[in-house]
Amino acid sequence: MEKYHRFLEDIYSVYNRREYIHTDPIDFPHSLDGNKEFIAFTASCFAYGNVKAIKSFVKNFFEHYGTDPYSLNREEGGLYYRFQSKNDIVFYAEFMKRLYGEYGSIEAIFNQRETLEEAIVHFYDTMKEMCTEAEKGFFFLMPNPLTSGAKRMRMFLRWMIRTDEIDFGLWDSFQASELMMPIDTHILRFAKNNGITINDSASKKNLELVSNFFKQINIKDPAKYDFALTRLGIVNYCKYQQCDYCVKCAHKKTCIFR
Repeated sequence: MEKYHRFLEDIYSVYNRREYIHTDPIDFPHSLDGNKEFIAFTASCFAYGNVKAIKSFVKNFFEHYGTDPYSLNREEGGLYYRFQSKNDIVFYAEFMKRLYGEYGSIEAIFNQRETLEEAIVHFYDTMKEMCTEAEKGFFFLMPNPLTSGAKRMRMFLRWMIRTDEIDFGLWDSFQASELMMPIDTHILRFAKNNGITINDSASKKNLELVSNFFKQINIKDPAKYDFALTRLGIVNYCKYQQCDYCVKCAHKKTCIFR
C-alpha cells in the first residue's frame, strides 16, 4: 500500500486546490451566496452526465429558484434535465422547501441516527415518506443506498464532513473516517484497472470494495483522494493504466500504472 499512498499524496498536493473546482459541481457551493448545504445538495443531486451539461442546468436552477430553500419559487420554470421532467424539477424544489421548513437542515435529519451509514438510510426513508407522489425521475436523484453506490449522496457527504481547501466541513456530527469513497466513472475505472473490483458497476458491493481499499491507505480519511484522483482523469487525461500518454505525464516519478 505504500506505493499507492505515495502516489495519492503526490496527486493530492497537485490537484486538491481551488483552481480546479471549476471542473466539478462543488464549484457552486464555493461560488454562490446562500444556504451552502442546500446549494451543495442540489449540485450533487444533478451531478450526472458531462460537466458542461451539469453546470449549465444547475446554474439555470439557481437562477430560477434562488439559493434559499425557505423561499423557493414554486412556479414551474420550464426546467428539465436528462431523466428529470419539468414536473420532477418542480417537485424537487417543493420537496426541498418542505424539508427545510420541517427539519431546518439536511444535517438535522442525519443527526437523528448515531452512525453515518444509519443516517444515510434514515434520510432516504424520510425522503420516501415525504415524497409518495413523486415520479421515477425524482427518485433517480436519490437512489436507494442499500442497493446502489449512491455516488452523488456520498459526494455530498464528503463535501459536508471533510475539511480542506476543497471540502467545506460544515457538519460536525460525523467523522471523515465514516465516509465511503464516492464511486464515479473515474474511481471505478481506477478500481477495475488496478484489480480492486472485477467490473465498473456502481453497485453497493463495489462501493464497499473500493472504500475498504482506501481505508487501508488512510483509515482516518478514506475519501481524501477522491477529488484529486478524479482530476487526474479529467484534467490530466489519465486512463489509470499504462498508455501512450504516460510519456508526457507529470507524475512519472510516483506513477503506479507504469
